[in-house]
Amino acid sequence: MNWTVLHAIFRRDFVSYFSNPTGYVFICVFVMLTSLAAFWPPEFFSNNLANLDQLSKWMPFILLAFIPAITMSIWAEERRQGTDELLLTMPATDFDVVMGKFKAGVAIFTVALLFSMFSVFLVFRWGLGNPDGGLFLGSYLGYWFVGVAMLSVGMVASFLTSNLTVGFILGAIFNAPLALFGAADLIVKSPALAQTIRQWSASEQFADFERGVVSLSSVMYFVSITAVMLYVCMVLISKRHWAGREDGESKGGHYLLRTLSLLVVVGALNVFLSNNDRRLDMTTENLNSLSVKTRQLVKDLSADDDVPPIQIDAYVSPQVPAEYAAQKRDLISTLSELSSLSGGKIRVTKHEIENFSEEATLAEKRFGIEARSVATKDRGSRTTQEIFLGAAFTCGLDKVVIPFIDKGVPAEYEVIRSITTVAQEKRQRLGVLKTAANLYGGFTMQGPIPKARIVEELEKQYDVVEVDPANPITERFDVLLAVQPSSLGPAELDNFVDAVRSGQPVAIFEDPAPQLWRDVVGTAEPNPPQGGGMMGMFGGGQPGAPKGDINQLWKTLGVEVAGDEVIYQEFNPYPRAGSGPDAITPAWVFVDEGEPGAEQPFNPDDAIVSGLRQLLFFYPGAVEQSDGSKLEFTPLATTGNLTGYVPQSELRRAQGNMALPFRPTGSPYIMAARVSGVADDREQLSLDELDKKSDDDEEDQADAAEKKEEVTINAVVVSDIDALSDVFFAIREMGEEEDAIVQWNFQNVAFVLNTLDSLAGDDRFLEVRKRTRNHRILEKIEEATKKHRDLAAENREKFIEDAKAQIQGVQEEFSKKIAEIQTNTDLSALEKRQRVEQAQVLYGRSTEVRVAKLQAERDRQIRQSERDLAAQVRGVQDFYKLSAVLVPPILPILLAMLVYFHRRESEREGVSKTRLRFGGKSVAERRAEAAAAMQKK
Repeated sequence: MNWTVLHAIFRRDFVSYFSNPTGYVFICVFVMLTSLAAFWPPEFFSNNLANLDQLSKWMPFILLAFIPAITMSIWAEERRQGTDELLLTMPATDFDVVMGKFKAGVAIFTVALLFSMFSVFLVFRWGLGNPDGGLFLGSYLGYWFVGVAMLSVGMVASFLTSNLTVGFILGAIFNAPLALFGAADLIVKSPALAQTIRQWSASEQFADFERGVVSLSSVMYFVSITAVMLYVCMVLISKRHWAGREDGESKGGHYLLRTLSLLVVVGALNVFLSNNDRRLDMTTENLNSLSVKTRQLVKDLSADDDVPPIQIDAYVSPQVPAEYAAQKRDLISTLSELSSLSGGKIRVTKHEIENFSEEATLAEKRFGIEARSVATKDRGSRTTQEIFLGAAFTCGLDKVVIPFIDKGVPAEYEVIRSITTVAQEKRQRLGVLKTAANLYGGFTMQGPIPKARIVEELEKQYDVVEVDPANPITERFDVLLAVQPSSLGPAELDNFVDAVRSGQPVAIFEDPAPQLWRDVVGTAEPNPPQGGGMMGMFGGGQPGAPKGDINQLWKTLGVEVAGDEVIYQEFNPYPRAGSGPDAITPAWVFVDEGEPGAEQPFNPDDAIVSGLRQLLFFYPGAVEQSDGSKLEFTPLATTGNLTGYVPQSELRRAQGNMALPFRPTGSPYIMAARVSGVADDREQLSLDELDKKSDDDEEDQADAAEKKEEVTINAVVVSDIDALSDVFFAIREMGEEEDAIVQWNFQNVAFVLNTLDSLAGDDRFLEVRKRTRNHRILEKIEEATKKHRDLAAENREKFIEDAKAQIQGVQEEFSKKIAEIQTNTDLSALEKRQRVEQAQVLYGRSTEVRVAKLQAERDRQIRQSERDLAAQVRGVQDFYKLSAVLVPPILPILLAMLVYFHRRESEREGVSKTRLRFGGKSVAERRAEAAAAMQKK
């Protein structure tokens, strides 16, 4: 390779492009188009993510117009001016000429891309927010690879013609498949064929760069296109050596065969790398990095030859509301990373489907995946939208379906759990003890009881069965869940305690004052009367079933759980939520990493709680180790020292009254603890057996105890059953709400599921459940619109309060008139009754009309406030949108003007002033005209 000639060709083409304003005009147009594509689509502000998703969608089509404008003159201009022969006579090979031209084209495109990158980044930092640096650079690196590949294709078009216009058209036509194959589903009706075509499009291969991932397979895809097209250029430029010979036809076939061979080689290399990819996550927030445990699970799965390939069909809507934009990115990114890591074991098909399309019908029939209606906000106005965000996992004959992945649920956890569940031959068995806390639901006299959300969640991973303690529990479960076992009868409780003594891993949730469970009483309270209907409502029916002695369970575990004390705590991490009977009370006990007086709220050495930030226990009790217990007692969640207790009996009598008889202690309380170790032989004996002991046979029973097989206790005791209620699953699914007064950060769901997994010996998902991904948002837009949102919220509250006061006044006026009639001593009872009935007819209807008008006026003011807010938010967005389009082209325009005037001044240097032209005429011509005019006079 002759570097001198290559550099000379590069310098000639590069300088000629930027030595006249035309090149800068093209750059100005390119920068303006990229800014329009990045910031103008309404999805940019509605998604509220500081990324380049919208630009990435349109960039292949922008390059489809811009790249041919660069390549059309690379060789066609040489032929048009007749300089191609002179160029080919230089002491250089055909490879040097092609590479010099290509290098110049790449440099021109790189300069234009740098202008765009600088301008777009300036707009972000100036008025929108702080984007993820790695994600931003990764996206532009992807644009560069797409552009380089298109440049090589455009060069082929330029070598085929000497006409610039034809070169531009051919360049656009040749590059069209790279851009248009990404929208194959709009043309091809077969979903499978459309997916195959889309897989080889530039937009599909660019998807990794769009997420901030540099993958070897994607890089090789674009490098392969570039290498093949450059080789074709060399074949075309060397045509002059063999086209005119007698064996020219055979030479043409020879080069065609060599080109096809090159295509086969690079195609095989791309297929190999697609199954053996190497990837680098460039994002600052590690948005695409999988957890260590997830990677290990996928590697183990890939190494297991007995597991057939796993097919994942992801169904997502092309556009989702801002609240679900980050979740959609997480889902797609996770699936892509898992697919590349599995070496072909996990096959992912992404379906972007519209609500009423044929694919939507197919998704419902095959997997039961339907579009779900979600609440959203668009420029301040509240609305609903139906979207798809689900996935189906198939392995052999087994199938796991996630109908919808809510925005608050970690996508990586849902996906990897479904993969491992569908791949395993047999699921672990989890038993749910049948107690007064009816987790399985059913029908009662008061109506149907739905299945608890905790059971629905566990059924995604375990083989869940209900265990009736009326009979001895002889079956061994991987883990047993017991919620409020104190509600069991004596025989039932004995059977359960025997199962615990036998070493059955068990999670025990016991509560002195349940608040969120129907018909479940506290530990120290008697069971409610039997029988429903009217008798139960008025205290009738049969007496409640007797309870067993729960203390025998605590004795077996070596713990003490006070069933008549409710713990409280003077700590509220959500001051905006307020306090009072209808808000946060001291009986809401938070275990929080920022809690004052809490030295170690979460045990960092136990995988169940390590890494957790906050748990909420609702009117809980406390658990502590009993004196003399030989079992290992490990606290999991501990409060601070702003604490005390309330007797459970007094709490019931004063329910809803803040003046409770609080008894401060200032001592930390343990909300949850793990109990493990070899059980004391004496504790394994039942109370009846202990009563039969006597001094005479004490030695014989001691010998029998020594012969008894050692049993390992494995249990977790939690002093609250409200911690696993449905409300915490609903809060998790909600995620962060933009306009919510309080953003709840409870991690109760992860805590409960981690507890059961840890007891079952399954540590696969403990860390994944706790993992969150931080997506950068448009912070400055949020700040700019915050005052408008706050003002609208204040107005809304004011309207509601005013209307409430006016309605109350109208109702009090009506009540006053009725009271005046009833207190009139001049009227008999019959007259009072008649006048009251007349007043209710006359004034009651008037009151209803006035109340309805007040309510309508209140609703009208609220709607007007929301419209005003939407207009104000829209105004802020439109200002930044317009600025984002007008500001970026300023720099290339200024450079174009500078080059123009500098070139003009350079052309005028050394020219006689008499020959300079002003207004189209030189000085000499103007002097001659002036002299002729004087002669005429």
